[in-house]
Parts: sequence; structure tokens; C-alpha cells
Amino acid sequence: MKYQMMLKILFLLLARRKVSAKYIADKYEISLRTVYRYIDELSLSDVPIYNIRGRNGGYAISDSYKIPANFLTEEESEKVIQTLSELNNELGSSVLDTAIQKIGSISKQNENDLHISFGNLVIDGSGWGTGDVYGETIKIIQRAIEESETLLISYRDRDGEPSSRTIEPHTLILKQGLWYVYAYCRLRNSFRLFKVGRIDKIMILDEKFNKRQTEDIKAVLSKFYDDTPEDIDLLIDECIRPDVEEWLGVNKISVSQSGKITASVKLPISDYLTAKILSFGSKIKVLSPEKLKKAVIETAQSVKDLYK
Repeated sequence: MKYQMMLKILFLLLARRKVSAKYIADKYEISLRTVYRYIDELSLSDVPIYNIRGRNGGYAISDSYKIPANFLTEEESEKVIQTLSELNNELGSSVLDTAIQKIGSISKQNENDLHISFGNLVIDGSGWGTGDVYGETIKIIQRAIEESETLLISYRDRDGEPSSRTIEPHTLILKQGLWYVYAYCRLRNSFRLFKVGRIDKIMILDEKFNKRQTEDIKAVLSKFYDDTPEDIDLLIDECIRPDVEEWLGVNKISVSQSGKITASVKLPISDYLTAKILSFGSKIKVLSPEKLKKAVIETAQSVKDLYK
């Protein structure tokens, strides 16, 4: 009975934009305390549920959430659709229409299907051989940009601090293999870059926004790092040359007459850069500057100390 009721609440949240706890309690003739308990258990089961407070508040499910493709077998899915369709013929409910569409789409989901097209340019943001962890979030952001729709996001910053933000998304950015959204943040009253991978929940609000005047994106990205880019020289082993070329660009690689392979590039010295260099193990060596050498050595030593 408990899990059947939780399943009913899940499908109700999927079918509606927002539902109050009282509505759920009245609909299924259960107590408010039971509703709160079931909502908590659904959240603990990785269902991204928003608790929207205020006069017109309620519970809503993140727009990026999809029921796992293996949630129902094909036979179970067909049976549920058949039953709901027969019931809908009598009731003509828009809620049931939505539920039928959602269940029917489960077996057709393709989590790797993340393609953004601009004329002759196609950007495929999905992972190689694995399901993309935030493909749905990017699709929602792309739609919100095109339709000028306001988004409510649950965001976790680099220090792990969570916050709820209402944003007006203007541009999607792919930088060094990572996705960002350039958006006006109503909490900070300014434009900010949000890393898509740090967005925990996302929901399209019933509110349009007018596009604002923005800075040139290149200028925005140039100010993204706190540290000023510095001249960096690296010595590269032949076996990792293709990987370094993809990282830095083939025009940054030089080969001397003796066959020594080096890379010269301008990059901000940061923890990210140190970690990236160490990811190549002993196949890459920092030639300059000295402070980057020191950062790599100290980080490598701290890793070694973990295994003492």
C-alpha cells in the first residue's frame, strides 16, 4: 500500500506543474504527515522534488527528471497505458493524457541524445559510451533561452554551499569540455556563469523575461578566472601527444630536431591546471614557471602521503 501510494504521488507530480500537500492528502485520503513522509522518501530515492514555499507554494518535480527506462518492463508499460487509456476515454482528463504520454516515452528515452544544431555546426554534448548525466538539464536550458523562460535552479557552488536561484538564461557555453549557462541571477542582481554540472534541480517557471543587454561573451570568459594567464612550458611524452593536442590545440605543440615534444601555452595557474597535469602521470613535465612546478610537486606529495 505504501509504495503504491508513493507511485501515485510520483505520477501526480509528473503530470502537474505544482501540487500542494493538502491537495495530495485530500485526493488520496491520507494525512498531511503521511504526505510529508512519502515526499521525503521519494526525495531520498533521488527524485528531485522542489518544496516551493509561500502563498501559492507546493511540491513540484524538477523538469530534468525522467523515469528510468527500466522502471517498467515493455509488457508492464503497455498494460498501464492500456488501462489509463480506457479510463481516460470515460474521464477525458488532461492529467491522464500527460501521464499516458510520459509512460509511453519511457521506453523511447535516449539519455545520450543531446545534440545542439546551428546550421552546419552540430555540438554533441553526450559522453562516449555512457549516459550523459546532465543532458536533460541542457535541453531545458536551451529551450528556456529560445522561449525566454525563467528558470528556478538548485545550485551548489565550488565550496559545496547550496542555494536556490531564479535565473534568466541568455547563452549556453561549452568551455574546455564543460557546459555553462550565462544567465541573469535575480538573487545577485547581475549576470553570472553557472556550471551546468553544479545544477542539482531545474524547473521552468510560468514567467517570461525580456532579454537584457549583455557583455561580449569572450570578454565574460576572459574574466572567468581570478588568476591572470601565464606563460607555461611543458615537456610531453610521445604517447600522450594526441591527448595534449586535444586539450591545448595542435598549434601549441612543437617538435625539435632531436624529437623533443613541448607545448607552450598561456593558462591561469589553478588547482584545475595542477590536477590536469597530474592526470597524465609521469608522461608530462612542467618546464616553467617555477611556481607551477612547485604546485604539482606539492600536490603529488600530498597524494603520496595518503598511502603511507
